[in-house]
Amino acid sequence: MNLLIRIAVLFGILLMDSLILSLPAECQSLKIDLRKLPKKEAVRLSDLGATDIQYIPLETTKQNVLPEIKKIVFGKSFFLTHSYANINMFRYNGQFVTKISKEGRGPDEITVAHDIDINPKDETIYLVDGWLQKFLVYNRDGKLMRSFKSPLKIAINFRITNDGILCYNDNNMAKTTDSFILIDTLGKVIMNYPNTYKWQDKTNRTVGYLHENLFYRFNDQIFKKEMYSDTVFVYRDKAFKPHIIIDVGKLRITPEARTNSPVAYIIHNFLTPHKLFECGDYIYYEFSYQPDDENEGFSVIASKGNNFKIFFDPEKGLINDLDGGPNIIPQTVKDNNILVTWIDAIDFKNHISSETFRKSKPLYPEKKKELEKLAASLKETDNPVLVQVRLKH
Repeated sequence: MNLLIRIAVLFGILLMDSLILSLPAECQSLKIDLRKLPKKEAVRLSDLGATDIQYIPLETTKQNVLPEIKKIVFGKSFFLTHSYANINMFRYNGQFVTKISKEGRGPDEITVAHDIDINPKDETIYLVDGWLQKFLVYNRDGKLMRSFKSPLKIAINFRITNDGILCYNDNNMAKTTDSFILIDTLGKVIMNYPNTYKWQDKTNRTVGYLHENLFYRFNDQIFKKEMYSDTVFVYRDKAFKPHIIIDVGKLRITPEARTNSPVAYIIHNFLTPHKLFECGDYIYYEFSYQPDDENEGFSVIASKGNNFKIFFDPEKGLINDLDGGPNIIPQTVKDNNILVTWIDAIDFKNHISSETFRKSKPLYPEKKKELEKLAASLKETDNPVLVQVRLKH
């Protein structure tokens, strides 16, 4: 009898295993455990399997002096730098092409570009001005084609999908009925996605967040993560399906906490998200946490294939042990496995002339001469240098 029981139990375990393995992929979401925040470490590019690094100085003209760069969006034949109403088009060799958009309140002007994106199919450029409630559409040469009214009161960010334009509806004012709205390229609403994280502003002194939702593109798909959720969802067939779970435990704010808690409690007990993207085998998540009076930034890079997970200071970045150049502060990703950042010309020149660079012993010491030559060609007031780091798949 005992033997029969053991056989039955074993059969049950095997059956459960087979059922788990047969679950759809979206039900087997990868989980990254961030419930404990360990000490931050010094992380080298070689620790991530970086194989190559490339520097592209962005051409400087009288028309395109960049005060700063908030974001870069990549197309097939060009990329765009974005900072408020300042949007510029460059070729991949750094050559300046044209300035996108005009600042103002006229029919063809914007007060600010809350977000920009490039349609992967035809490289048309879309930008949204949430204050003026309109989208503007440009061709791949940067010429304005048309504009249309946004059906949203304010669209903080959006992404172009095969189904239309997926917009996130800002929820900072606690009045959002739909979190996401899918519209066509003329502004007509295709589908509404109800807000499942409603809260109430009882004090009129709430904490505002710049990144209630984080979008990113990877493997020709759109992903999103709202700050109230521990799950990264992939957008597919007009629906959101679980992709990765990022478990921060009690540090994740809830609608209830935002409704009922004083501002000071919210600031000191919950993290604030800043960046999220995938690059090769890794997922990158950047956030800040302020348990006392000092706000502390955290960056974590975790492998999607094993238990590798490492924390570092986002202000210090990744140590460039490939050629001894400036540290790499991750900003975004290109072509799925190229980590991208940008460095101000003056900072680049200062690093190359520093004692740290002179004494550095990188993996490819012969490249130090190339960096010295590049630094010598730059003026302190030049536009930033785009840096691309290729990671192993």
